[in-house]
Amino acid sequence: MIRNYFKIALRNMWKNKAFTFVNLTGLVVGITACLLILQYVSFELSFDQFHKGSDRIYRVTNDRFQQGKLIQHGTITYPTIGKTMAKDYNEVEDYTTISNPGTFKLQKDRKIFEEKGVYADNHFLSFFTFPLLAGDAKTALKAPHSMVISESSAQTVFHASPDDYSNLIGQSIKLDLDTEPYQITGVMKDFPATSHLQYNVLMSYETLVVTWGDWVNTSWDGSDMWHYLKLKPGTDAANLERKFPAFSQHYFKGDKVSGSMEKFHLQPLNKAHLFSDYEYEIGKVNSGKAVWTMLIIAAFILLIAWINYINLSTARSLERAKEVGVRKVAGATKAQLIWQFLSESVLLNFMALALAVALALLMQPVLNQLIEKPLSFSLLTGQGYGGSTMALALGAIFIFGILLSGFYPAFALSAFQAISVLKGSFKRSAKGVWVRQSLVVFQYTASMVLIVGTFIVFKQLQFMRNESLGFNMEQMLVVRGPELTHWDSTGIDRINGFKTELRRYPSVAAAASSGNVFGNRLSRNFNIKRLGSNDQKGVTFSRMPVDLDFFETYKIKMLAGRDFLPTDSNPDGRKVKNVVLNLSAAKLLGFQTAEEAAGQKFLLFGKEWEIVGIVSDFHQQSLKHAIEPIVFAPFYSMGGFFSVKVASKDMQATVDLVRQKYEEFFPGNQFDYFFMDQKFNEQYKDDRIFGQVSSFFSLLAVMIASLGIFGLSSYTIAQRTKEIGVRKVLGATVSSIVTLLSQDFLKLVLIAIVIGSPIAWYGVKQWLDDFAYKIDIEWWMFVLAGLLAVVIAFATVSSQAIKAALTNPAKSLKSE
Repeated sequence: MIRNYFKIALRNMWKNKAFTFVNLTGLVVGITACLLILQYVSFELSFDQFHKGSDRIYRVTNDRFQQGKLIQHGTITYPTIGKTMAKDYNEVEDYTTISNPGTFKLQKDRKIFEEKGVYADNHFLSFFTFPLLAGDAKTALKAPHSMVISESSAQTVFHASPDDYSNLIGQSIKLDLDTEPYQITGVMKDFPATSHLQYNVLMSYETLVVTWGDWVNTSWDGSDMWHYLKLKPGTDAANLERKFPAFSQHYFKGDKVSGSMEKFHLQPLNKAHLFSDYEYEIGKVNSGKAVWTMLIIAAFILLIAWINYINLSTARSLERAKEVGVRKVAGATKAQLIWQFLSESVLLNFMALALAVALALLMQPVLNQLIEKPLSFSLLTGQGYGGSTMALALGAIFIFGILLSGFYPAFALSAFQAISVLKGSFKRSAKGVWVRQSLVVFQYTASMVLIVGTFIVFKQLQFMRNESLGFNMEQMLVVRGPELTHWDSTGIDRINGFKTELRRYPSVAAAASSGNVFGNRLSRNFNIKRLGSNDQKGVTFSRMPVDLDFFETYKIKMLAGRDFLPTDSNPDGRKVKNVVLNLSAAKLLGFQTAEEAAGQKFLLFGKEWEIVGIVSDFHQQSLKHAIEPIVFAPFYSMGGFFSVKVASKDMQATVDLVRQKYEEFFPGNQFDYFFMDQKFNEQYKDDRIFGQVSSFFSLLAVMIASLGIFGLSSYTIAQRTKEIGVRKVLGATVSSIVTLLSQDFLKLVLIAIVIGSPIAWYGVKQWLDDFAYKIDIEWWMFVLAGLLAVVIAFATVSSQAIKAALTNPAKSLKSE
């Protein structure tokens, strides 16, 4: 019997090729989009799940307050915190501490290899699940100048194969400017792509004790460390966190120890990737809002595709009414008819699912290249978020959806009365019309939300691209400083000599050096006090070392006072006393104007500093961040950056020139460069990808929704064929008939716009809250999106309405 059902289903599908093609297209596109999005969501949600006991791992976060104001909300804190919490609280099973993450230069056989690394204590390899392929995890990071390298680094630096990893143990390698070589004590597997920590090199934390001093173990005010805690099974993290205020009071005694009120919190490891709004973030992070938005889009697309199938199936109800009547007269029961129509639904849906899986696999490389993430179908079949539970849940959802989308058409078609159909007195059901109209309202509500969201995402991205940053970074070549050159008394002269040599050439308009560049997070100085003020409460500034050419090179406006002079700098940094502030920093010290601040002094590190100039505010970081109060000091270093303003259109020739002069002045260093605008705009990379991906899938959702309204309009117009013929005989024009047939559907779209607008407003407001500087959500944006939805709906319906209106009335009346 079941075999016969599927045979008949195949015959019907083959007989109605156009209907099958449209229906199959909607389902394939919807399911394919859903599968691709779910891979992305599964990947993002699976971060750090591979660690043993990951649900018990937390990282310590630290909020610092001065004068009741939050001055730092970060993951960075003091050296003593992790081990002291492990000692004080029985709830803590283990801890690990890391410090000084960055890019390090490994030197082997006169070659330089740049690798991301971090200094980690001896707990690290047993605390986290990063297996060693060679070496002993218990002792690999115990001794000073020990180093564990990743498998890929072993292959790149040492050209080692897996069989050679054990032979690397004990070999030495130089790191940066360290005079003592590091000993290779372990080779570890590459960190998984789903780890928020991404390092190829681990150096022993004990090395910092030797090079920096014992304060890296004992200090309560030097905040350069990150701490992770593993709690004992069954521990309530919230209860433990409630003990931290007493911890702060005991060790920090208010603000007496660190100059700030310290509050500590625990963030679950599995939230570090998607829900981090912290400063000094060292992990690989993304927006949880973006991920959940994509999940909602996936749900919308799948629902719209199934609703589309329901509407298209019921649109053919009149065509199949006689078939039902004949079958019932021939003795078919309602149950048999239901199984017959349900088998068609199941067959079509499974065909769509099979084609969608194939199409998803085909499109996988394109999506991976676009979002730069290693997605694969395995993320949905057991290796992603939730493991095998995810695969079972997806299977259950698809089966449930397929059956649900098939049941309504099956029951609707099987409910026709044989006598009514065969006598030609078959009437449409008011209840059925209401259901179909409700489904269309849902489809266009979802479409309205997606259209508004896509529009505002692109408006915000456009705003960020066009907003004035307060400095000029066009054609700015940035070269990393000579990190392998030792600093000495000739350092300033060598740096200035290099810049002077570059400016001799017409292709170079300006050159400057700085300790950091725009787009990077700056370090901070705390407890800065204005000299001569009765208010002695300290404030906090970000700091940036620059030279005397920096402000002119980047065209940053000097509001008051003067720029740096050559005499402001000194190879001995302790003799530097003059600084420049931006306007926000001057106002934070209590000065009303730039002119008032110029020439004044403040206290920092027990030393007086003179403010020789005030520059205008500018956006040091992306528009997601508020403008920072910054102090600029005339410090030089070999580990900074050179900014070269290129005057020539022949960029490559200028890069070659700069490379040549760089190698002359700083031999033995690797020439590494980038362009400032590209570097700065990388901060918007995730938002740009989110905008592109969400808009593409939103467009697919709107297209599928249009197929749904196409189905309902076909169904309704087919039932009104006789009415259309009568109206034409009585003199109705084509335009009046099109208006008549379209208005009912446009009412549904208008209802969807009314429902969808507040939902869209709430959603985009939540997304825009991540930006310190953002566009305003204005009424015309919703009107524009609504008009677009109306135009799409009208174009879809009118194509059917015009066809019906142009039909010969004699044929229309005869067909009834």
